[in-house]
Amino acid sequence: MELRTYLSLLVLFMWVATLAGCSKQAEKTAVSGVVSLDGEPVEDGQVSFEPVQGESGKMEFGIIVDGTYSIPAEFGLVPGEYLVRITGNRATGKKAKPDAFTEASQGASLDIMEQYIPPQFNTGSSLKVQIDPVEYLQQDFELISE
Repeated sequence: MELRTYLSLLVLFMWVATLAGCSKQAEKTAVSGVVSLDGEPVEDGQVSFEPVQGESGKMEFGIIVDGTYSIPAEFGLVPGEYLVRITGNRATGKKAKPDAFTEASQGASLDIMEQYIPPQFNTGSSLKVQIDPVEYLQQDFELISE
């Protein structure tokens, strides 16, 4: 009888462990929006969402193209609080000197680019957003330089 009880408990334990392993992962939220600086769209850049310390989830990025970014649900954000960092790239009007690499890859851009978004929105960012458990979130960022 003890062996039977032991086997019953073992089967019960394996069943519970299987259910726990098959539990659904946290739902991810698709996020997209418009990014502007001083009323002008950020044409090229990136929006990163970093989980605030102690929050679950992982860092995700959205590439800014023509003032908009998008993170589809498959790469989306799990609910929680995130630190947001935004970068923007633009041509300086200066050209790099061609080298062997750029000469070999005809058509390569020689424009020198700069990151122009103020530090308070990227390296020194304190901009935070709360992601709720929804299917889709429109999160716009209207940045104002000092």
